[in-house]
Amino acid sequence: MINISAADYLDRGSQHSGLWGKLQSYLKSQYEDIEDYPYIYLVTAPRFLGYSFNPVSFWYLYNKKMELVAMILEVNNTFDERRIYFLKGATPPIEQNEEETSATNPSRKFKHSWIKDFHVSPFNSRKGSYALSAQDPILTQFDDAIKIDNTITLSSSKAHAKLVARIFSTQPSIDPTTLGYWGRFRFIASWWWVGFVTFPRIVKEAGKLFFRKRLHVWFRPEVLRESIGRRATEDEIIIERTFRSLLRSLVEASNLGSSIKYISPVHSSPSSNEETFHPKSSTLSAPPQHDPIVLNITTPLFYARLAHDSHISAYLSHEILTDDAKNRTFYISHPQPFLRLFDERSTDDISTRTSDTSPKQLHTSTLTEQLNHERYSTYDRLAWRFLHWLCNHRRRPLSPQQGQKQQQQQQQRYANQIDIRQLGFSHLDRFAMSRGSREQAVRYRTVVTKMLLADILAFGYPEVFDAAGYVLKVLCSYLFVAAVKLFWGWVLV
Repeated sequence: MINISAADYLDRGSQHSGLWGKLQSYLKSQYEDIEDYPYIYLVTAPRFLGYSFNPVSFWYLYNKKMELVAMILEVNNTFDERRIYFLKGATPPIEQNEEETSATNPSRKFKHSWIKDFHVSPFNSRKGSYALSAQDPILTQFDDAIKIDNTITLSSSKAHAKLVARIFSTQPSIDPTTLGYWGRFRFIASWWWVGFVTFPRIVKEAGKLFFRKRLHVWFRPEVLRESIGRRATEDEIIIERTFRSLLRSLVEASNLGSSIKYISPVHSSPSSNEETFHPKSSTLSAPPQHDPIVLNITTPLFYARLAHDSHISAYLSHEILTDDAKNRTFYISHPQPFLRLFDERSTDDISTRTSDTSPKQLHTSTLTEQLNHERYSTYDRLAWRFLHWLCNHRRRPLSPQQGQKQQQQQQQRYANQIDIRQLGFSHLDRFAMSRGSREQAVRYRTVVTKMLLADILAFGYPEVFDAAGYVLKVLCSYLFVAAVKLFWGWVLV
């Protein structure tokens, strides 16, 4: 009923290794040794009936002398995004003559400050800094009860304090192993509702700030590479699998002098979200000549945008050249060789065009050849042609942060370019059509069609179609049951 799940903490996935294994992996990514912290204390809210919402969790890391030398703060916002801060410092040392008389001195606190780079509240920008003052809970155990007392201060970019949040103990701590059946029942009956009302409380207070206080609202920016993006939807997972297969095929067929390290918000295996693709020249006798090219996808929105754009290379170039970190969905360590990976293949796709072939003729022949495959039924051909029509009449999505001037600049930017979809399907579309099973191609086509239709009919929210489909199923079930009742009533009469 109440439990601590490793899946709720640190990096997403890899819960099979448990909290200790995930903590070890995280400390390794911070160039820290788990052996330096043999004692660890976690303050968090547990799951109840499978539900948990933790705005912040505190990890206390102690050295072999039981001194608090580091802390880990896991901050979660209401958009299912996460930022993990590793804070290294130390509390003031305990003098030898203080061990018996003042070992529980409450003034001895762990203090640290750091730059804010994560969007938590719509009423505060991503700028500013945090300052933490945390009581060492182990030092309070001499009072026969562990006490928590942490204060976080948010300051503006001009070093003005804006918000002070404090979490502290109001009653002595409880050891669950000492509780009987009645004590456990009373504990659960007293606290089961807290986790469920946390989010509604946040919405309530946000409503007060917006409607009563008229505070300015900051649109949510995309997470930076140091943060963890939201979980991917089922639609985004389908597109991610297609893009992963395409990237693997391109790298393995290329002559790149480097491998590509692909970091995705979608885990390809339970233990890792990273995968390395090697070019055909990478063999035991001829290893890659340079360090791997790192492609880090920071948010699943990357795959939804990829399905909207005319060509992969055009979208990637736009993201790389833009100086707006609020809308960036990926980071690449070596942009030029990575972009050539797609440009070469896309050039091969249109290299058969001759000087006396009009774009319309090329469009028609290409589309016919792509659909002239024995595994496609008449319905499949019609569905792909409908998707192709949507691609040619779609509007490239713009984020809410982009103003009218940016929209005009973007429209002018794309007005002078050749829309690859007018010459046939996009690179990702053609790959989905020609590679993999028919079931995979159908799933990909369905997802992209739904996304493009949502831009036209549902303000860009594919979830509206999912809800409409659910309502339609319920309505059909109701009509079927009503028809059966009417039929049997007529038979019995």
